Amino acid sequence: MSQMIQVLTKDQMRADIAAQIGLAPEEIEADESLVDQGLDSMQVMTLLMQWGEVIQGLDFARFMEAETLDDWWLIAEQAQSA
Repeated sequence: MSQMIQVLTKDQMRADIAAQIGLAPEEIEADESLVDQGLDSMQVMTLLMQWGEVIQGLDFARFMEAETLDDWWLIAEQAQSA
């Protein structure tokens, strides 16, 4: 039986984003627009549903306004510490 992730890390976030757009995690630039790297709104929703199992209260609108992995990580980090 697999263990449920209790905390989302930036590395896990990067890996999940990379899997959605078919890149290796190291290809996801932390300070570059995720849209420019190939992420679309449906993929964002999929990721937020996945992460929402770990972090309560993630706001789709905040993620859509944020552009980079660094921005997304800040949102997730704040949500996890709330």
